[in-house]
Amino acid sequence: MVGARRRLRGGARPPPRLPAAPPGRRQVRDPVSGTGDALARPAPADAAPATAAEKASYVLSAAALLFVFLAHLVPALVAGLLVHTVLHRTQRLLTHRRLSHGLTKTLAAGLLVVLAAGVAVLSGWGLFAFARGHVGDLPGLFARMADVLDRAREQLAAWGLGSGFLEGLRTADQLKGAAAEWLREHGSVLTAAGGHAGRLAVHGLMGVFAAVLVFLRQPSASPRPLAGALAARVRRFGDAFERIVIAQAEISAVNTVLTAVYLLGLLPLLGARLPMTTTLILVTFVAGLLPVVGNLVSNTVIVVVSFGVAPWLALLSLGFLVGVHKLEYLVNARIVGNRIGAQAWEIFLAIVVFEVAFGIAGVVLAPIVYAWVKGELRERDLV
Repeated sequence: MVGARRRLRGGARPPPRLPAAPPGRRQVRDPVSGTGDALARPAPADAAPATAAEKASYVLSAAALLFVFLAHLVPALVAGLLVHTVLHRTQRLLTHRRLSHGLTKTLAAGLLVVLAAGVAVLSGWGLFAFARGHVGDLPGLFARMADVLDRAREQLAAWGLGSGFLEGLRTADQLKGAAAEWLREHGSVLTAAGGHAGRLAVHGLMGVFAAVLVFLRQPSASPRPLAGALAARVRRFGDAFERIVIAQAEISAVNTVLTAVYLLGLLPLLGARLPMTTTLILVTFVAGLLPVVGNLVSNTVIVVVSFGVAPWLALLSLGFLVGVHKLEYLVNARIVGNRIGAQAWEIFLAIVVFEVAFGIAGVVLAPIVYAWVKGELRERDLV
């Protein structure tokens, strides 16, 4: 016993006792000095192990998401989630002590139906009036396009290049005739494209109807374990979608600001101006709310209008917009990452991987799926 005490006095000392850590903190011993750090990061709460129902819900959710990609149902999913998000936000605005929960749901759905019907009627009337020339100037548009082609023909001739098919497009009537001939020659391709667009529209409507039915349902007070777990997965996926939609609006605003700087700042410095600048900026913001496709639409419009002014201006606009489009990948990753608590490289890598695996549909859903998966992992204290 005495020898043991002597060895303890002369040998290695026992490690010092760590100071008491404040509540919510954990003690961490430095492996070199042996001292403790009472200000280490908070200890995560121990997550309960996943139940069999929760594990089954994860598998079923992943399988359903894979089916959406393989069956090309991404438009239906996005349309349904968007309508469901709008309905929930409208219900929050209508929430009042004197209104029951069911009544606010009914009012939100009714307002959405009225709004959708109004947009459909106004869109149909606008297209009909535009085609008839009552709104806008469709004949004038053909004349302007013919003028653009005439300038292109003269420019090609000045460069010593042949204008080819442009020789037969000197007037608006010739342009309309050439367009009709092209439609006749490519009728089968247009029919297939129209059928594909029709299927996408039907899928989108089905997603909207499903979202409305889910919104109006009466949830069970005591759902079964698997039903409750699946509902939790769907709810968190919807939350991730809502955060991404808000982030997409911010991205569209950034893209619009850059485009406005180019149209209102850079081009005047170069002695060039584009017609309908305000309209182009508005189109850029509205189209930018649609991931990927919206940028293609707005960029095409700007390049075509630029070509009507000068060919070199069209090339300059194309180069600028391509650069902005590439920059948007990084901006997208940064903004979305801040919304879901992820680093920019994580979102960027997810977009690249999903684009390789599923194409454009993967680019659209990549931030949403990554936000959902990371939220689930964070809920289990795995990340």
